Amino acid sequence: MPARVSTSPAAPYSSSAPRINARGNLVTGLGFLPEHCVAVRITRAGDDIDDYLTYVTEDDGCLHCELPDGLTGTLHIAATDQRPDRDGACGWLWSNTCTLVVTGT
Repeated sequence: MPARVSTSPAAPYSSSAPRINARGNLVTGLGFLPEHCVAVRITRAGDDIDDYLTYVTEDDGCLHCELPDGLTGTLHIAATDQRPDRDGACGWLWSNTCTLVVTGT
């Protein structure tokens, strides 16, 4: 039976921001809510548009996700599990922002 995935930030949680790291097309992180939907925000330098991808954390709150092929340029990547933060973007607690430079092959 598949694990139940939560989308509710109402569960007890830490107020500490999660941390991510990006290398190649892989984003990893820790400190997210366990088994929870996470939105990964990708902003390309010079663009006014953010792309959002949804992934699910593991049962220990770790994030492991592969970015889609074809992304190029200077990318700014951050993630949230939608925990509230009145001072955060959209009222959410966000991870650190990683900068990733991807060149076409």
